[in-house]
Amino acid sequence: MTSEEKTNTYEDTVNRTTSEPTADVTVSEETAITTVPSGEVETYEVESETTSEEESVSTKARDAGRSLKDLIYSLGKKTKEVTEEKAKELKAQSVDISTRTDARDIQHLGDDVEKLITVFEDTMTEIRKEPYDEQEKLLVGYKKLLEEQINVIDARMSMAKRLKPGA
Repeated sequence: MTSEEKTNTYEDTVNRTTSEPTADVTVSEETAITTVPSGEVETYEVESETTSEEESVSTKARDAGRSLKDLIYSLGKKTKEVTEEKAKELKAQSVDISTRTDARDIQHLGDDVEKLITVFEDTMTEIRKEPYDEQEKLLVGYKKLLEEQINVIDARMSMAKRLKPGA
């Protein structure tokens, strides 16, 4: 092989490997090793042919990043929806449980509840018969009386809890 052929081959190889590949070209690489005997030293010539793939590595990385971002966004959105749904279910269950508990507690009082309700309704009916100025004073006083009765109930409940056997 003459020096001119070697120069042309070298320039072709440099041009092919250093030129920027376009996005529409498929990359393939071929390597050929040829042995050229010349005396006692063997010379090897390497030919390499490369063209670009359909997309560059940076474009693929960008697309992969976008896909990952979309996946994370959709998972977050789905998680939020499921969490809100579960919260609504738990809230509905807790309301239902508290309603049943309240009803059961009231039923434990038995006939006394009816007496309490009757006294409350009778008191409210008597207060309505008074003039509005007097109604306001009576309702404020009745509210204070009920608040004090609630305080008595709370005190009795805490005492019962402390004196409960096994506590």
